[in-house]
Amino acid sequence: MDSFSGFGTVSDVEVDVVTDAYQISGTIQTRFSRVTDILNQQAGTHVTITRATISEHADPTATVAASSTLVAVSAILVMSAPALTGGNGSEMRIAKRPVRAQFGVPPLRVTGTVHVTPGGRPSDGVMNMTDRFLAMTDATISSGLYPDLQRTAPAVAVARDHAQILLMSDDDRPDELLADVLDERTAEGWLRADHPTDHPGDQPGDQSGG
Repeated sequence: MDSFSGFGTVSDVEVDVVTDAYQISGTIQTRFSRVTDILNQQAGTHVTITRATISEHADPTATVAASSTLVAVSAILVMSAPALTGGNGSEMRIAKRPVRAQFGVPPLRVTGTVHVTPGGRPSDGVMNMTDRFLAMTDATISSGLYPDLQRTAPAVAVARDHAQILLMSDDDRPDELLADVLDERTAEGWLRADHPTDHPGDQPGDQSGG
């Protein structure tokens, strides 16, 4: 990423990365101020995380420390970077509107606010994006299988292509709670390994598969 000379100086940013099997916390060197840009602008197949702490979801008490580790970008489900403000440069500001959303990214459920361009359905705005990772603000991450993964973050990057369930509040009912569309028990059932064939097609609400 050093080729992006116009994005400021390189700095160390603390990140928390979750894959379907591991959680990796540590530091990434980056020029970017948005967590999504760190991943979307990554030229290689892996990101380097230094001063890393690695734990496995199946055994969160067994952690491994490493001075440096490589993590496959294609395996990342969610990444947060608490120190980043997430602000855009003036040249990148595009008018968007906030929409409440919930993504089923097994084994995670990520709920928060996504920002889509005005006009059309919220799902169209999400599905027509070209970036692999989508920004979600005021995010809550939970997992029925791994309760220790529960957390909140001001902003996260979510792997859109890994989302098996995408729910967005309806344009005509912007204050509609996602719980009215998908109850907690059903959502957790979708994310459990013993329900691999469940599909959102028959559920109510504005939704599409990723």
